[in-house]
Amino acid sequence: MTEHESSSQTRLAPWHERVLAYLVDVAPLVALFVVLGLVTDDPKSYAPIGIQMTLNSSSSSFMISGVTSLVYLAITLVWFGYNWLRRQGSTGQTMGKKVMGIAVQDAARQPIGAGLTFARQLAHVLDLLPCFLGYLWPLWDREKRTFADMIMQTRVHRV
Repeated sequence: MTEHESSSQTRLAPWHERVLAYLVDVAPLVALFVVLGLVTDDPKSYAPIGIQMTLNSSSSSFMISGVTSLVYLAITLVWFGYNWLRRQGSTGQTMGKKVMGIAVQDAARQPIGAGLTFARQLAHVLDLLPCFLGYLWPLWDREKRTFADMIMQTRVHRV
């Protein structure tokens, strides 16, 4: 390995930073879901469209449904559009990646744009199969890539 390759490798984001960035990105959606579940008066009185979350195995659960679930879905789509497509597409960084000091970049170390970011998000479906193996792949891949990164020819670098 040459000196240039060595310095390039150390600039790749480690797996744990990618995971922490993702957790920062989804935290507002999880918090919103919990708040909506707690403030919904009687979830069973709404339309049957719903999302349920079990708090523990002793049948303690709450649900958002009907209008509440549609509001949650709309906010989730807006957050995805803003955080992943607009921010990450134009800067390489979602909010979480900015907090962690990492960015998704192409071979020229540039952001990949909204369209390719959307395609990369779709490619993450392959990371789920089988058993989230693609999300774990950066742990042993020399270039710390998920399957989606391999397909889209992206890398997540420290910035």
